[in-house]
Amino acid sequence: MHMAKMTQWESPIYDRYYYFSHEFKKGKHILVANGVTIEMKNKFMNSFLGFDEPIQLDGIEARFVFEKNEPDIAINGVFMRSGKNYVKRPAWVLVFAILCALIPIISLGGAIPVLFGLGGISLCVITSKSSLPSAIRVILCTVITLAAWILTFVIAIGINQLI
Repeated sequence: MHMAKMTQWESPIYDRYYYFSHEFKKGKHILVANGVTIEMKNKFMNSFLGFDEPIQLDGIEARFVFEKNEPDIAINGVFMRSGKNYVKRPAWVLVFAILCALIPIISLGGAIPVLFGLGGISLCVITSKSSLPSAIRVILCTVITLAAWILTFVIAIGINQLI
């Protein structure tokens, strides 16, 4: 039986103190804020892109974000746990994520294509949420995706020549 990891933390939000716990089980993120349970289903590509959903905390609009295996709540552009600035994941990064996810599918699997595909997805997501101008982020994600594809083909051709 697989036990889900539970994370707990406390955060002051405006004049109120919140106690949070987070657990992921049966394909759902379960957030408990001051005893109130908020269940959210994991959506398409959230495993790769990171979970980022709007929630309400006592009438306060917030974002529940689960990235790099850590949950956090963002309010007014700032994360409660880490204190870092919240940057919304742009919708266009999904195109690059899908293109990178196709690498192991088209190459019919293997550890190296999976590594390049997942690496490309991760780098594109990180790049898409940086503070660089949008045009630069799109160009960088294009370069990352092309590099992942080119490396996959170069290694496939090299392995083919060895056989």
